[in-house]
Amino acid sequence: MIILKRQADVFINISVKTIAESYTYIIPEKFKFLKTGCRVVVSFGARKMEGFIVRIFSAEDDDKRPLKEIADIIDTEPYFTDKVMQTAHFISEFYLCSLGEALRLFIPGKNSIKLRSIYSVTDNYPAALTLSEHAVYEFIAANPDCDLNQIRSVAKDNTPEILKKLQSQKAIFQDYFCSRRAHLVYDTYVQINSDTVTESVLQNMTRKRTQKRLLEFLADGKIHSIAELTAHKFSRNILNLLAASNYILLTKKRAFRNSYNNINPEKSAPVLLTSDQQSALSQIIPFIQRQEPHTFLLYGVTGSGKTQLYIEAAKYALKTVRQSLILVPEIVLTGQLVVSLKNFFAENVVVIHSRLTVSERSDAFMRIRTNDAKIIIGARSAIFAPFFDLGLIVMDEEHDSSYKQDESPRYHTRDIAQKMSLLYNAALILGSATPSIESYFYAQKKIYTLLKMPHRIDNHPLPHIEYVDMREELHLGNRHILSRALSTLISKTLEKKQQIIIMLNRRGYSTFVMCRSCGLVIKCPQCGLPLVYHKGNYLQCHHCDIKEDVPDICPSCNSRYIKFFGSGTEKLEQELQESFPTARIIRLDRDTTGRKFAHQEILRNFKSGAYDILLGTQMVAKGHDIPSVTAVGIISADSSLNMPDFRSAERCFSLITQTAGRAGRGTLKGNVIVQGYNPEHYAVVSGIAQDYDAFYRQELILRKELFYPPYASLVKLTVQHENESTALQKALSLRESFKENFTDTRVHQLIGPAPSVIANFRGIYRFNILLKTADLACVNKFLCSIGLDTDKDVKIDVNPLNTM
Repeated sequence: MIILKRQADVFINISVKTIAESYTYIIPEKFKFLKTGCRVVVSFGARKMEGFIVRIFSAEDDDKRPLKEIADIIDTEPYFTDKVMQTAHFISEFYLCSLGEALRLFIPGKNSIKLRSIYSVTDNYPAALTLSEHAVYEFIAANPDCDLNQIRSVAKDNTPEILKKLQSQKAIFQDYFCSRRAHLVYDTYVQINSDTVTESVLQNMTRKRTQKRLLEFLADGKIHSIAELTAHKFSRNILNLLAASNYILLTKKRAFRNSYNNINPEKSAPVLLTSDQQSALSQIIPFIQRQEPHTFLLYGVTGSGKTQLYIEAAKYALKTVRQSLILVPEIVLTGQLVVSLKNFFAENVVVIHSRLTVSERSDAFMRIRTNDAKIIIGARSAIFAPFFDLGLIVMDEEHDSSYKQDESPRYHTRDIAQKMSLLYNAALILGSATPSIESYFYAQKKIYTLLKMPHRIDNHPLPHIEYVDMREELHLGNRHILSRALSTLISKTLEKKQQIIIMLNRRGYSTFVMCRSCGLVIKCPQCGLPLVYHKGNYLQCHHCDIKEDVPDICPSCNSRYIKFFGSGTEKLEQELQESFPTARIIRLDRDTTGRKFAHQEILRNFKSGAYDILLGTQMVAKGHDIPSVTAVGIISADSSLNMPDFRSAERCFSLITQTAGRAGRGTLKGNVIVQGYNPEHYAVVSGIAQDYDAFYRQELILRKELFYPPYASLVKLTVQHENESTALQKALSLRESFKENFTDTRVHQLIGPAPSVIANFRGIYRFNILLKTADLACVNKFLCSIGLDTDKDVKIDVNPLNTM
């Protein structure tokens, strides 16, 4: 008789490219309730690992190839819903990663459990032990399932070596203890037990006046929190006494932590929509009401009221009892958006981003899953929340490169948002004052619906922008970071008691350190990029984050002539302090926002008027609405034009337009000084004129001539190996294979191989190949057919934003 057993295909939660397939496990009878989408614990090699069930079926047990059983469960019901599974399949197929890698994205912290090694003794008594080894063995025998930290109390320094020896003699065995990463918090609630508390009970409490008073307080029959009772001077000891007498009932409810609870809504006057806002909203509402998927490109100038439009659209989604997801490119923007949304949605708002703890994100996910929160705000990782019923997706600043993930899976949030729009029948709004070339192209082709908001609120004018050629400044003897025009603008603005934002997209004090005797530039030992000098008297790599001491002498020629070159935000801050000693200056960059809510605190203080000048990197260029800012300075605005990347002009135009847009958002006119070295470049000319259409027309001509997006899709292959020749030969072989299979250069083209910008990273040589194609599905299929999707020596980046 053939006996069929229930089995499950399980993807292991591990970020190893070569483990790209599922493994089959038997479902024990005690776990027969498991379904597709559940998370489980399984034995994988010598370890226990988290796994995701992607298929359940019945099959005959194979005696020749016995299967392991599922060891434990994490969920009693599917964690991954059908729509999540469909989204993960899309990510896996489009970005050429395993389904397991895709599913990891939907878990806060990418792992649900913590694994801890534990040890117990076997029946085999070890021979020839030293005193310390014997002590360890006896400790384990007396304390079964003890962990490494406990064993260290017996043998501190050489514990791992002793454990290895005991394991090799089969005297002890190692197992794993699983616990959840997210720590759940519960609040206790109190209710009177009306079955036991009678009038006679209360009358007999003559000597228990506090207990009697509490029971009388609870006589309303309502459920009260411990915090509420404590506020009324009832101690926990009194509660315990009454609970022991069965006079009150204690129940626990899960509490949801929210780091944004202390943000209170700001009182604001009723909002009257502009004609531009009303026109745009009238086109969006029918799709929300019909629950019909559609993509809108909202092209609105800076200060035109895009955020208010998102709020109005979310109101309509809420009327249909559906959730809204509002994405921002940077964590720094979430605080401002939370304040705006809480004015309208109060406690219905939940926030998700990577700076929150795993437990906080887990709490937020539970509120979303149970439909307790209808308005979800976050950076790109919020797209992976377990939505109950999503009716609206908004991507603010949709052009921003922060929406692209730079590690596998190398997804772009916009692609996933469009897929989810279809799965959930949700409206998708892509908003920007400088839309990506691809999005604007699709809007022109009627693939998206284009919504324009060309005027600022109350018809306030766009800021006046002036360009300063820093080559002429140098000829006139000005060797400072600030041009004379910008210094004058700062002085006048300070005299008027108004505020200034200055953007320099370079952290640190000096951009590189060089020996003037032999010309040696101090570089990162891991990636070869120049180390940046910081005022704390250390050197730091802004790619690897490693820090080193500043050398007193040149490590090559022993010269003491060490010179600091270039300028960063720290040096700019010093120059501003020297030039404007009475000005109150605050800096916003990665170095000043290490603490959890440091960015929010800096912006709140600046907005309140505690500071006159806010300076920083690109963080200051995005989305901030501070009415008292009337002056903006953009330092080295066109430096991106020197990068060998086809998107460099688009980045330059966006940076000028977006940063300039921080000025004059209130009733006072804004003024902007742009400093650079390329006044004739079309990106600079269009940026100063704030003429997106002119820039788009010129850029589209070049993109078409060179077969770049939106006319082609891109795939960047990075071939890497510790041997430079091996890496190069593999890259050359891939090039020849591609050319043999794709001969029509009108549809498929290839550039490279060429060394990566960081050609040698930690001893690994890297070469890039750029594929350009009008048929991405065909190219992806080819790459899978030759095994590149599982090749650990090849990184695949579909539609990269950085081609270097």
